[in-house]
Amino acid sequence: MQFTLKQLAYFVAAGEAGSILHAAENIHVSQPSISNAIAHLESVFDVQLFIRHHAQGMSLTTAGQQIMDKARLLLRDADELRSFAGKLSDQVYGSINIGCFIPLAPIVTPELCHGFMESHRGVEVNVSEGNQAELLSRLKTGTIDAALTYDLQLESDVAFIPLAELKPYVLLAAGHPLAQNESVSLPSLADEKFILLDLPLSDTYFMSLFTSHKVKPRIYARTRHIEVQRSLVARGYGYSLANVRPLNTRSLDGSELKYIPLVGVNPGLTLGIATLANVRKTIVVDEFSEFCRAQISSQHIPGMTRL
Repeated sequence: MQFTLKQLAYFVAAGEAGSILHAAENIHVSQPSISNAIAHLESVFDVQLFIRHHAQGMSLTTAGQQIMDKARLLLRDADELRSFAGKLSDQVYGSINIGCFIPLAPIVTPELCHGFMESHRGVEVNVSEGNQAELLSRLKTGTIDAALTYDLQLESDVAFIPLAELKPYVLLAAGHPLAQNESVSLPSLADEKFILLDLPLSDTYFMSLFTSHKVKPRIYARTRHIEVQRSLVARGYGYSLANVRPLNTRSLDGSELKYIPLVGVNPGLTLGIATLANVRKTIVVDEFSEFCRAQISSQHIPGMTRL
């Protein structure tokens, strides 16, 4: 064999990162190891894989992109072969790349993925986060194998396994006058400042709740980060809306928060697993999907409180 699977993996990591430095950080390998692997593959294939840009990383050549696509498939098949062999002895081996919707990632994935690796000791789970558009793009390019996300604007080439429905809550500081209520209506908050979790599609969903309640929010701040949202609310800057209800009811600075059900019949968001519909699933992906089915439901979600 003129090249190894490890060399191919280093090459793919560099191609995805667009930089040897970032690839080395992502996969915890030295930069010289990655550089040597790329140089060896260019020599074996007799083709230039990358165009180097001074102080700006590097980009794949046309040939490099085509070879990386094939390398991904080869690495995937190698993982599948190992998993298949392990299955014969009741073991599952290999790796899986999971994407997760940004607000869910720090809450759900640590417990979920740790539990999966504990029950499948031969599997390595790699997690990344993104908004809905980013996750769907990564699915289609093969950067991730599956995504934990919502059923928002899914196209026909995406398969979705629904797991749980997440209803909306009003997020208030613990000292807010309405914080002890069993439920809260949006009209009762119409004159107060609103903190919007400003992610593509999520923002549209939250604004639709105001429309259905015939309320126009006074948007005070926008943020892409759930902990910024929580901290602003906890410190009394305003209220917010959320479907994700963490076990931890304090913001990062220790201030107390309250999650109060929203009055009325309100559409929720359906949490589930998204994969490409027409791509053969590896044994590891199938096992992860089954594990998620067992661990996630409308009664229980890892890292989250349920009523």
